[in-house]
Amino acid sequence: MLVTIEYRIDPIDAPAFRALMEESRRSRLRQGAVGWELLHDINEPGRFVEVIEDASWTDHLRRFERVSAADVALRERKLAYHLGDEPPVVRRAVRETTVRGLEHGAAGVGRVFVHTPA
Repeated sequence: MLVTIEYRIDPIDAPAFRALMEESRRSRLRQGAVGWELLHDINEPGRFVEVIEDASWTDHLRRFERVSAADVALRERKLAYHLGDEPPVVRRAVRETTVRGLEHGAAGVGRVFVHTPA
C-alpha cells in the first residue's frame, strides 16, 4: 500500500520544510509505516511528494489509530508550508505486479486500488 501526499511550497522555504519532513518520517515510521521517502520535483522546485508505504490496507488504517497529539501538531506545521487554498493532494495505491502468472495471485497481488478523497 503506497500513500503519496503532494505539497506545494515556496522554494525559499525548502530547507526548513525538509527538516520538518524528517520529523514526519520519524512520526510515520513510529505509527507503523514500513517505508518513507520524500521526493523533490526537479522540474517544479516547489513540489514535494511524501511517500509512505504500509504493509497492507489494514495496516494503513491502523496507522490512524496511532496518531498522537504531537502528530496532529506536526501535520498542522506541514500544512502551514503548503501553498494554495486546496489541501495537499493525497493518493492511495496498491502495487501492481509486472510478473507474468501472478496477475491474480494471493495477498492482493495484481489488484489495483487508487483512492483520492473528494
